[in-house]
Amino acid sequence: MDQTERIVFDVPVDFTAAEFAALCRISPDSPAFELVEECIDDIREHARPKAVVRWADVNRVEGSLVTVNGVVFDSLVVADKLKDLRRVFLSVFTAGHGLEESGLFDGDPFLDTFNGGLLAHATGWTIREMRERYGFDGGSMLNPGSLPDWPIRNNFALFDMIGNVEEIGVTLREDGYMKPWNTTSHIHFPGHGYQNCSLCRRYDCVGRRAKFDRAEYIRIFAVEP
Repeated sequence: MDQTERIVFDVPVDFTAAEFAALCRISPDSPAFELVEECIDDIREHARPKAVVRWADVNRVEGSLVTVNGVVFDSLVVADKLKDLRRVFLSVFTAGHGLEESGLFDGDPFLDTFNGGLLAHATGWTIREMRERYGFDGGSMLNPGSLPDWPIRNNFALFDMIGNVEEIGVTLREDGYMKPWNTTSHIHFPGHGYQNCSLCRRYDCVGRRAKFDRAEYIRIFAVEP
């Protein structure tokens, strides 16, 4: 594979009701599980999760400045995670607009939950695909906007480097946030599944995917959290 290549994926929706419920964080003994079972055929028929990825070179890391494909980012955490690497891949994953456009979920209070499950599915599927096809373990991710040190405005440069992210139906607002809502952007690097959640001080966040690591926070930022 040409490691400057940009790759677009139409993510298959071949999950079972039980698998999708787990992605939505719905327990099998929850009343909501029955709703997943009732809706799963419509979800599989209309869901359109997508992903776009692109390989990138880490050109230089000096202090908090990181140069990736000639673009300079200023972030202590990005510098810390990429300092010994030569290659990363950039990505945008999205649940897409499929469920909304079907009209079947209008007013459904579980629509956002279902789209969150689709985003989790697109994320896991694409990371596995990159590992199996190209031998790159990209399970460690840096997400713009999830930490003050790595703000959402970095999405503009990230989108420019990936190129034509609109092809998967994703656009940027003037503030750097993405549409549709259940969309994420990343720099992926090898490691042990690092998530920015481990450095986030929003201790009560319902979307937390990793326990806060106080010692690591102090090591990187040299201040008490």
